[in-house]
Amino acid sequence: MFFTILFFLAACNKQSGRNNEITKIEIATGGCFGPCQSTVVSIDSSLSYKYWGGGLSFILPSDTGKKEKLLGYYSAKISRAFWDTLNMKLEHISYKHLDTIYQHSVDDQSLEVFIHYGNKVKRIKAQSASLPDGVGEVLYYIIRSYKIVKPKPTRDTFRFESVQRPFPAPDVRGIRFPPPTKMETGE
Repeated sequence: MFFTILFFLAACNKQSGRNNEITKIEIATGGCFGPCQSTVVSIDSSLSYKYWGGGLSFILPSDTGKKEKLLGYYSAKISRAFWDTLNMKLEHISYKHLDTIYQHSVDDQSLEVFIHYGNKVKRIKAQSASLPDGVGEVLYYIIRSYKIVKPKPTRDTFRFESVQRPFPAPDVRGIRFPPPTKMETGE
């Protein structure tokens, strides 16, 4: 009886948690032929959240949505529950069995994905419109997770795995053309 109570008390003291196989997730986004923001999100099993937001690939005259974009380096500590949620979402789309390239389109946002699990890394290069149903939703949930996590600006710079680079585009709002000149006719 004493050992049964001791065993029960020891079992109650253990924290119940998922045994997540994924140890790190990194997703980088690049430019597109539209107002896509270049970003990198890196989250690991130590609950470290790192984010970098670059400029938009093409700046539209209306600058819609610019206020909700994060520019520069940000960091945060996430909860164990959020980390578990990310793992479950990736497991739900069978991340291990995804292809390594989804590039059937050209003018949409490019992505580079790294999912570390065990001693392996799942690498995916994709165009957003080429992703299978459900996969894009999960990846963009992670990319936009800064809205949930609310990271704080940092002066630190981070080193990311991605080789994805933003496409710098000129700001065309300030371009002015001279008025047309009159052509003289030679009569």
